Amino acid sequence: MSGVSGDSADGVAGEAANAVSSDGASAVSGDAAAAVAGYGAALRRASYTVDGIRQLIGADADTALAAGRVGPARRALSAPDVSGEPAAVLARLFLLGDPVPVPVARAVLGDLAAAVGLGLVAIDGEIVRAPVDVTPYAEDGADWWVVSDRGDPAAADHVLGVGGASLSLAGLTPRRPAGSALDVGTGCGVQALHLSRHCRRVVGTDTNPRALRLAALTAGLSGVPLQLRHGSLLAPVAGERYDLVVSNPPFVISPGQVYRYRDSGLPLDSLAPTLLRALPDHLHDGGHAVVLANWLHVRGQDWRDRVAQWVDGIGCDAWVAQREVQDLPSYVELWLGDAGRQAGAAHEHQYDEWLAALTAAGAEGVGFGWVVLRASGRADPWVEVQDVRTAPRQPRGDEVLDRLAWHDRLGAADAASLLASPLRWSGPVRIRREYAVLDQQASATVELPAAVDRWDGWQAPIGVAVEVLDVIDHITTHGVPLADAIDARVAATAGEPAAADPDELLAACLISARELIDAGLLVPAAPPIPG
Repeated sequence: MSGVSGDSADGVAGEAANAVSSDGASAVSGDAAAAVAGYGAALRRASYTVDGIRQLIGADADTALAAGRVGPARRALSAPDVSGEPAAVLARLFLLGDPVPVPVARAVLGDLAAAVGLGLVAIDGEIVRAPVDVTPYAEDGADWWVVSDRGDPAAADHVLGVGGASLSLAGLTPRRPAGSALDVGTGCGVQALHLSRHCRRVVGTDTNPRALRLAALTAGLSGVPLQLRHGSLLAPVAGERYDLVVSNPPFVISPGQVYRYRDSGLPLDSLAPTLLRALPDHLHDGGHAVVLANWLHVRGQDWRDRVAQWVDGIGCDAWVAQREVQDLPSYVELWLGDAGRQAGAAHEHQYDEWLAALTAAGAEGVGFGWVVLRASGRADPWVEVQDVRTAPRQPRGDEVLDRLAWHDRLGAADAASLLASPLRWSGPVRIRREYAVLDQQASATVELPAAVDRWDGWQAPIGVAVEVLDVIDHITTHGVPLADAIDARVAATAGEPAAADPDELLAACLISARELIDAGLLVPAAPPIPG
């Protein structure tokens, strides 16, 4: 790399190399902080934003770019009426990784000295290149920029950009206002951006110094206050408590540590229980934690029992949900492909070694999912482990809180409490009645309509006997307790050939009501069920 007149990097190089301040009070400090903020302002002035790029290259090219196909975007950005736009220059430099002439880059970014020192660009003669991705990112009117390493992982300290797991965690996280939040394994800092919108103080930790440097740039360019700490998992925040903790940790179950962003170096799937068991000591009363995790399906063991042991006795309510299961060959191939490993002798050796390690542990598959903890303060915290693979989507953060509230109000209620409770539909439902001629029996199914945006719309409808559905209709229409509706049904059918048996109807109604409550279709109407 050779310098260009007027663009000496000496002034901020030292500060950029130590982007995390010694006391963890800010992501960058001094001249480096001012320089990063200045470049963030330049990106904003250039309309180098999610909406700005979409308008510049068109919807089709933008969709292709999101899928990793850069050809349409490169052609659009090279068009004579577009190529000179400041946003087009930045997109070629930071999104596509194309070289840009020094005068052109300087016209958009200003003096390049600090950008070189910060590692945002490198100058080779009269050409500027970007060794990192600086990707526009947005949420509900907030424009941000995420800094990450370019291309497939090559170095062990490679810093991944925004991926599927990042988006999954961001979607799951409750967004109610909070005083403090902690991002464990912050990586490029994307979770911290989201947290900054509803939390007064945000701290990120990572064991990878390079990740902390890039997270500092992400926060600085985006104008987001962020404290950064170096160390493994919760060690950097010993003795501290938070209202909200989120973590997309290196959960991949692999032999050894090849890439810090995915491999913990801990045996098999022991990372998740290690983190989960330590989290209660870092939550304020009423605080929440949302953690992504992988777990082994071990021969001869129920995965629910195995994972439940991770959170039993830790002092928090816990909701564990499994969204996907992969067989071992598919799992290994997934993560080898994620690292850009191609077919060849080295690939085959690593594949065989990885598969052998999982097989030797008795594994038959790997589950993907999330764990939500809540420091409820109750003497006997509840643990719920679910397989949610039939759900068409994952819950949003507000729906996660709803799920916890439903469990509090209904999930632990005894039969007497449930019978004394009025219930209502949680929203519009579609009821499809199916009648079978055989034995003159009728049945009905209840399912969410496709138009309702709710995560609990199971793909497999919940079967409800028609006499039970009549009872539930009575409850939701008249606002009466379940016991009263059952009595009304028994009285209405008395003397008929198919008169309702009180005991059988009672048992069937309790079972179906709990199933519908568990699916989020029925919720308590006032007054709530006593806990």
